[in-house]
Amino acid sequence: MKKLFILMLSIFTVAAASAQVTTSGMNGTVTDEQGQPLAGATVIAVHTPSGTQYGAVTNKDGRYNLQGLRTGGPYTVTFSFVGYQGVEFPGLELQLGETLTRNAFLKDSQTLEAVVVTADGRNSSMNVNRAGAVTSISSEQIELMPSVSRSMNDIMKLTPQASTTTSGLAIGGGNYRQSYVTVDGAAFNNAFGIGGNLPAGGSPISLDALEQMSVSVTPYDVRQSGFTGGAINAVTKSGTNEFKASAYVFAKSDQLQGDKYDGGKLSLSEMRNTTLGFSIGAPIVKDKLFVFANFEREWNTTPGTSRLARTSDGQSFGGGSQYNRPTVEKLDEISNFLIDKYGYNPGPYQGYIGKNARLQTHGPRRLEHQPQQLAQRTLQPYPEQVFVVAVQFDQPAGQQTGL
Repeated sequence: MKKLFILMLSIFTVAAASAQVTTSGMNGTVTDEQGQPLAGATVIAVHTPSGTQYGAVTNKDGRYNLQGLRTGGPYTVTFSFVGYQGVEFPGLELQLGETLTRNAFLKDSQTLEAVVVTADGRNSSMNVNRAGAVTSISSEQIELMPSVSRSMNDIMKLTPQASTTTSGLAIGGGNYRQSYVTVDGAAFNNAFGIGGNLPAGGSPISLDALEQMSVSVTPYDVRQSGFTGGAINAVTKSGTNEFKASAYVFAKSDQLQGDKYDGGKLSLSEMRNTTLGFSIGAPIVKDKLFVFANFEREWNTTPGTSRLARTSDGQSFGGGSQYNRPTVEKLDEISNFLIDKYGYNPGPYQGYIGKNARLQTHGPRRLEHQPQQLAQRTLQPYPEQVFVVAVQFDQPAGQQTGL
């Protein structure tokens, strides 16, 4: 019975982990000048900003395969073999969910001097093992992408297979509910199917906390399954060996909207939206332990209905105007009747606004023993607040840590 329980738990765990990709990869071959494979050559990839190292040794065919690499970069990859000149490739960038191909040719040398090769087309898809129709979005593209709503949907639109619906973004001609969205492996879908395709009004996480995103329509990767529209994966930023901080503010109001049209002028209600935030990343222990946090506060003043009551019986209504058939006098009469007769105040029928505030705090999201993800915890103590608490721990290659 115990074995059956463990088997069922493993099946459900694998099913829950579908469509989750949070890392990158690198592979290729190492050969000599004659094109013969070099078995036992050493490949070391170093994530330059954090100092994290990943290592591999080529097999008998000269092939190597590095998986579970941290997304982004730049990376410096070194190929070495006894009796041959070492080759170094600096400035390599890795895309989320994709595997970069980098081959190396080593020359025979007794001096063992290293050769540094400048990588060309570091973001080129020609050097990537393609795994179906996939759109990778880097942090630079996220920063340059204009967004009025500051929603992940605006970033997802960069994929050619995306289409906008009234309830959210749809991928590959499917329904907006059919896509599977994850951030650091955690599901960010609208599980109830009511409203849009993303929770929290389409902004479940600050865009300034995202490192990369990938939109997969027909992936060949067996790790991605359980969806019929698109698999949208995103990873958050992490701290590095350098202290980095940023602050930002976004604002919009009715004063920035037009109110005139051919033949008339609209009466605009008060509307304001202000977003204030900052991010901070720093090392705790160089090359080993880092911290990243993002704080964002949003204030909203939302107008009510834009329709107005007529000021007199002779005033025109309908036909594209802002006015409805009821008059101010008639609606005031109904309101006073409810107050005097039943003691019930129905409230204003026009010119009202709604005010609310939302707080988002995104901290470092994972406790990580290089290169596997071990734990992740999300706390939601209040309906209007989201706190994410975790620590990222990177163990350099060649060292063992027991947990």
